[in-house]
Amino acid sequence: MKSKKFLALALAAISVGTMAAFASCGEGGTSTGGGTSTGGGDSTDGTTITITGSSSVSPLMQELAAAYMEDHDVLINVETSDSGTGIRDTQNGRNDIGMASRDLKDTETGVVSKQIATDGVALIVGTGCTVSDVTAAEVYDLYANGTPIKNVINAGINREPSSGTRGAFTELIKKEGHALDELDTFASCITEQNSTEAVKTTIAGSTTVMSYISLGSLDDTVKALKFEGVEATVENVADGSYTLSRPFNIVYKSEDSLSDAAKAFIDFIMSEEGQTIVEQKGYIKM
Repeated sequence: MKSKKFLALALAAISVGTMAAFASCGEGGTSTGGGTSTGGGDSTDGTTITITGSSSVSPLMQELAAAYMEDHDVLINVETSDSGTGIRDTQNGRNDIGMASRDLKDTETGVVSKQIATDGVALIVGTGCTVSDVTAAEVYDLYANGTPIKNVINAGINREPSSGTRGAFTELIKKEGHALDELDTFASCITEQNSTEAVKTTIAGSTTVMSYISLGSLDDTVKALKFEGVEATVENVADGSYTLSRPFNIVYKSEDSLSDAAKAFIDFIMSEEGQTIVEQKGYIKM
């Protein structure tokens, strides 16, 4: 069964690489190149669970799916897009479970959400950037007005509008009581990328651009900035000292609408075993 997990993660890695390579050609809110598919073996009883949505939640979901498939005759396909797409897929019956790195909006009706973890939002720069600490006011001024941070960071990257990570970032970054999500437009030095991997790739090659990603997606290709003097760590998110955080949610139409296979997988996610995986992968468990 371990070969099943290996193949599942290998396929996911290949698909993510393809998605990143074509990210600049895709429209926001769509799955590029078929999305990320985690499904490394055959289900003997023909049972398949389709999960779509947030590129922030997707890496964690891939790990949970691979672990579950080791001991269960089920095929779990995890397709990466963004939170808005995952929610719409659920509304339109295109998946069994949606992924969202934010809460449901008032306009997103006919579905319910369930939190499976908490994640920090890490502010990132290239490893060669000389800036190590930023304030909310500095980040706000960069994104709103194009004001350089410490005369070093002179540009920023946003995720696409339907991204849950962008939603959290723009709600949490405030200056004098005004949040970035109140703006109609951003400064001309702010560009967009439509996936976590595309953001990381762009940031890794620069020393003057900043952006934001899931804390659980951090690796040594980029550098996390301190925010208001506090490091972006799981411990600091958990104790509330690092204030940039948001929920990781799954979305479905209703408990009654779930298949037995989907219900069992959700039970696994919320179990001690599933939540141990959440914690091991750098997120805050429920």
